[in-house]
Amino acid sequence: MPQQRSWRKRALTTGAAVALLVGGLPHVAYGATLTGTIAITTPVGGKLAADTAKQVLVLTVTGQTLSEALVTGVNLGTDPNCQNIPTYIVTSATTLAVKTPTGGCPATTASGGDNIDILFAGSNTLSKTGGLNFITPPTLAALLDKPVINDNSSLLASTAQVQRLLTAGGQTVRVKAGANYAFDPRSAQGLAVTFGGKAATEIKVYDNTGTLIPATTSSTPANGNYMTFKTAAGLSNDASLTISQGGVSKTFAGSDTGINLVTLPTVTSLTISSGRTKAATSTVLTTSALPDKTVADYNGGSATWGVFFCKKQATVTAINPTGTAITATTPDVSDDADGLGTGVFAGTCPVTIADLSGAQPVMGPITAGGYFNFLNE
Repeated sequence: MPQQRSWRKRALTTGAAVALLVGGLPHVAYGATLTGTIAITTPVGGKLAADTAKQVLVLTVTGQTLSEALVTGVNLGTDPNCQNIPTYIVTSATTLAVKTPTGGCPATTASGGDNIDILFAGSNTLSKTGGLNFITPPTLAALLDKPVINDNSSLLASTAQVQRLLTAGGQTVRVKAGANYAFDPRSAQGLAVTFGGKAATEIKVYDNTGTLIPATTSSTPANGNYMTFKTAAGLSNDASLTISQGGVSKTFAGSDTGINLVTLPTVTSLTISSGRTKAATSTVLTTSALPDKTVADYNGGSATWGVFFCKKQATVTAINPTGTAITATTPDVSDDADGLGTGVFAGTCPVTIADLSGAQPVMGPITAGGYFNFLNE
């Protein structure tokens, strides 16, 4: 059973010499260096995020007995703000957990890592030499610089770059590092990403000119670079982004990145799935439930939703009461870069439903049943 139930330390008032039990025997403390060992139990490897509050370090002691009456504080490294830390819990006679203070502890510069001291009543100290490493955690570019975007919009002006992503997943996301940080693809750094509650895949790192940095690079990349990753299918609506590198992790909320996760309707089938390229063909799209069933909201310059064949918007003429069937008239997609392509007059277009409420359309997922074949005249 833990000997202390909260992170608030109950200090023991002592004089210059105090009678106490050390190793189970009476002892008068005169500021001695105690014998015994300290091992870091958690985190494995002894790495914590630098300059970050409430990082938890679990220590196991041999050769001394821990109790709330005996322990008075913990030193982590030599920084003044991380001396005599009072936010600890004595969880047993041999284990102790300590949290980093407000502002955290600075990045480790000592060879072999920072030292750890457990402070006992009577000014006695049990020490561990090295082994604790505070690692600079990932940082992102400023929020105004749109640090996280849909990679497909990266060539657009910053004001037009897309920060709305789909819970359906399968999209490539670009993440820009802060000016004082570099994403590092080398396997020893363990770069990993979790987004929307699921692990990302296809992580790649680039320098700030857009050149791919191979995982076999021998040098540390320059600060201010970027990475891309592919989102997993079936994300939650939580837009939190967790980046791990160098043995430490940092989680960024949607308010830190500007990212929103949205669920858009999918087109599962079409009653008519082919027609002449320049003919206006009316077809009924079977969809997942539409969030908006007002026809006017799908047409015109003030439309907030749209049906698209390739990247050309169709005219919506009807929506059923349950929002699961939408009637649309095909647009002319011939000889158009947003349609079948310049100089192309026949081919196949994916049919999607898009959210038009932002600066750029956010296209819904493409499904196997959501295609229309345009036939040559």
